[in-house]
Amino acid sequence: MKRAADLVVGIPLALLSLPVVAAAALVSVFTLRANPFFVHERVGRYGRPFRVIKVRTLPVTTGAYLDKFAIDVHRLPRAAALLRRFHLDELPQLWLVVAGSMSLVGPRPEMQVLHDDFDPSFAELRCRVRPGLTGLWQISPHCVGLIGQHPEYDRIYLEARTWRLDLWIAFRTALKVLGRGTVPLHEVPAWAMRKAPGEIN
Repeated sequence: MKRAADLVVGIPLALLSLPVVAAAALVSVFTLRANPFFVHERVGRYGRPFRVIKVRTLPVTTGAYLDKFAIDVHRLPRAAALLRRFHLDELPQLWLVVAGSMSLVGPRPEMQVLHDDFDPSFAELRCRVRPGLTGLWQISPHCVGLIGQHPEYDRIYLEARTWRLDLWIAFRTALKVLGRGTVPLHEVPAWAMRKAPGEIN
């Protein structure tokens, strides 16, 4: 059912995103004077590596596998920073949803170097499902840090996920992009989950 929903929603979104991706690519070309697309290897379902495509927002001199704390976004050109702020650089990944490498909602795919630092049980749990474009961690106040610093978000999602929770996360993601703020874990609605947050170990 989840895969069918990814296709029914993902295909129209991927097609609709094409003009936006094209515009973002042009901004990248004129701003950074480089190939506008950037390919990153991430850990996917069953621990298999796969390639993630983004619109380039960082200079080519930036290391390929730096975490967010090592990237000085304040020194980016304004246009590139706006692409990152509104997550327009992530839109090409809608085609990975169509292809089956990713899902619309799920744990965010991590770089191998950070994945290897996870607790082994947490790393294995995350790899049971397709990684997502968005998830509980992405809409939380802790998304300014690293996934491994607050594993409770992915644990709760994976243990209590329902189609209602996926819809709620997608809705809250849209609100966040529009500047409507993040959602702490205790505000995740119990009606959307198999169990309430406090009932999950």
